[in-house]
Amino acid sequence: MKQKLLANVFTDGVILQRDTSIKFWGEAAPDEEIRVAFNDYIYQVTADETGNWEITVPPLPAGATPQLTVTSEETRQTVTDILMGDIWICSGQSNMELPMLRTRRMFEHYNKTTNNPHIRMYHVPMAYNFHGVQTEIPAASWIKATPQDMEKFSATAFFFANKLYEETGVPIGLVLSALGGTPVESWMSREALAAYPELLAQADECQQDGFMAQITATELATQDDWYHQLNTFDRGLNEKWYDENVADEDWKEIDLDVPWDEVTDLKASGSIWFRKEVDVPATLAEQSADIILGTIADGDEVYINGEKIGGVTYRYPPRDYPIPHLKAGKNTIAIRVIAAHGMGEFGFGKAHKLLFADQSEISLTKDWKYKRALSCPPLAGLTFFQNRPIGNYNGMIHPFHKFPIKGAIWYQGETNAGQPEGYSKKLSALITDWRKHWQQGDFPFILVQLANWSPKGPLMHWEQLRDEQAKTLKTPNTRMVVANDIGEYNDLHPLNKKAVGERLAGEALSLAYEKDIVSTGPTLTQIEQAENQLILHFETFGSQLKLSHGDVVYGLSLWVNDIEIAVEGQVIKTSVHIHTAHADQITAVSYAWIDDPVDANLYNEEGLPTVPFKRELTK
Repeated sequence: MKQKLLANVFTDGVILQRDTSIKFWGEAAPDEEIRVAFNDYIYQVTADETGNWEITVPPLPAGATPQLTVTSEETRQTVTDILMGDIWICSGQSNMELPMLRTRRMFEHYNKTTNNPHIRMYHVPMAYNFHGVQTEIPAASWIKATPQDMEKFSATAFFFANKLYEETGVPIGLVLSALGGTPVESWMSREALAAYPELLAQADECQQDGFMAQITATELATQDDWYHQLNTFDRGLNEKWYDENVADEDWKEIDLDVPWDEVTDLKASGSIWFRKEVDVPATLAEQSADIILGTIADGDEVYINGEKIGGVTYRYPPRDYPIPHLKAGKNTIAIRVIAAHGMGEFGFGKAHKLLFADQSEISLTKDWKYKRALSCPPLAGLTFFQNRPIGNYNGMIHPFHKFPIKGAIWYQGETNAGQPEGYSKKLSALITDWRKHWQQGDFPFILVQLANWSPKGPLMHWEQLRDEQAKTLKTPNTRMVVANDIGEYNDLHPLNKKAVGERLAGEALSLAYEKDIVSTGPTLTQIEQAENQLILHFETFGSQLKLSHGDVVYGLSLWVNDIEIAVEGQVIKTSVHIHTAHADQITAVSYAWIDDPVDANLYNEEGLPTVPFKRELTK
């Protein structure tokens, strides 16, 4: 019987870490002789009594293109198109995972024209495990940064790699091991979580026979029943409210930018239908077109002239559907919104429009009619076991510990923002633990601080989580990218991943490639208390402070205990002077200490933003 000899990561197109010894490993029959041919050398190894084998080969330089053939008594496996370069682990949650497809409206040029086979990515599929660390790498394929596969790339990771390649010429391999909605503890090992018995208890619960399967089966059955009832009793479906000729004279009127919490009959769960007639000129009707509706909570179905053209079942992806055809003259658009988990909404501040091939637009925000089709109790949320502690580490990180890397980039924290206290200890423990298991010393670890966001509802404590992230920098060989100026106030998943990726690359070029560049924004080092003023001193890494707009520093606050007083500051070289007649009463100073610090304008000359802070004053 033929066997798969090599670990899954060793497939055609793999990038291997340059300038370091490489391990190859896999499985065979117990005590079987294995022959490994790599870079014109032949190696012999014998599988152990369990069938596991591994071998270490000498380093090769960047750009080398060896071939790998592994042979057993019955099996021969050849890996082609190998490149020697730098491997970066790319981990975290959805903002790391978010693909180039989602950014196509902003970066379509990159998706269509990038043709760089020296940038490659291995997207690790979800493979959490609570029974112990896994050794087999989840199966995937290496893809290249070419038009065929560009939309599959992590946007953050691609722009990171693209900048590194531009600056170094070294092939870049990206191992994307990230999952949306996951907290930091899901990426930590059992050893790293030793100080958190309550978190380990959550993981251990998942080891019970049938525990996860029973919960999943029950919740999926409840979900299926909820949607079955919804679809059965939805008047809009039964009466075909998507049809062009529906009588909607008695429907209520609304604009899509009206908050739903201001409209009584939109607040309940269930389904609500929206209809609008749009007049399309003949010259535009001849073109291809898309309908863009922003984000919608929670699900949607969109119909044009009675034909369903698209739909999404959860709230975060931007609705961007191609239209098969439009008519010259009147066209009827119908949207079925499914509010599953409480009140629904059209994402506030988002564009709603028809976009044509020649970039002409017809706005769709105003003058809709709507009617509720069904009110019902909300659907209970599902249990996402990938969010439980240690599961993702066991299945999606530990299997790579034999695979040499250059470093890691990390974009995570949104899920932990509700309870920010102690995040820095967890992330520092994760970094230390990963380094221990990789056995490559203190390899570079670069994280993204949370971007700006201004959600409705309760405050998210993002400013506190950002501060916790900054505390992680006490861990050696760790850097942080500030992103609170390149997010979107109305979107948890901001699209400007180019800026994030290139800032990550800047830190990598400085830390891992030892380039003499300014890669970090200004960082507060000292608060000097003088008569009638406070002087904030910054480390600017050889640069000078600079304002992005205005003549004074905005985003500053002085605190008298819990009372916040907004103030302005004057830039003098590498310091900021705040004048106050009550300097002796001030207990703290803060900058950009808010979820969405839109006014913050303190940068360095390289255009990098200041690390936000709130610091207590000592008397």
